Amino acid sequence: MRDQGRLVEWFDDKGYGFIQPNDEAKDRVFLHIKDFAQKGPRPLVGCALEYVVQLDAQGRFKAKQVTYLKANQAKKLSKMSNSTETQTPAKLQAMQILCVVYIIALVILTATGLLNSLALLFMSIINVMTYWFYSQDKEAAQLNQRRVPENTLHILAFLGGWPAAWLAQQRLRHKTQKQPFRKVYFCTIFFNILLILWLISPLNVFKT
Repeated sequence: MRDQGRLVEWFDDKGYGFIQPNDEAKDRVFLHIKDFAQKGPRPLVGCALEYVVQLDAQGRFKAKQVTYLKANQAKKLSKMSNSTETQTPAKLQAMQILCVVYIIALVILTATGLLNSLALLFMSIINVMTYWFYSQDKEAAQLNQRRVPENTLHILAFLGGWPAAWLAQQRLRHKTQKQPFRKVYFCTIFFNILLILWLISPLNVFKT
């Protein structure tokens, strides 16, 4: 399936750059000059492109069979992308509510003594670490450097860093399109909530 977007960053001396899909919920796509379907003018930031998305060996989205879009084609695409924007806020709002409820619940559990204050401090640190690891992985993907293992991101989310992970995904536009990763991410939310319930339950043998 072909996708469309605009070139938002281009390093002409190195011959590569990044495309932002018209669906802004999707991650940026790496583009190399050799992946144009046919020779043409050097790409300029802002130009509209159509391409096929593939995953490279590093798990990075890469554009193949790239072609330039004409002005009328780009206008049609912008109308189509606007129609999908109405669906995105609902998903974002649900996650925002879940994150807020989760944080408030942790504060209440800590204030009532059901949850150890050290656990709240631990999860606060985990959230800071999670956002930092996401930003490092995003930068590594852009610079074609060694990536942060996905298992590391999932472990941090399971330990309570999933709100920061969601925030990083939205602000950095990272890991928002990779479906296997997203499925595991939502599983980490479920198991983290189970972990919290276990911590405050009588079954917690470490509870004092």
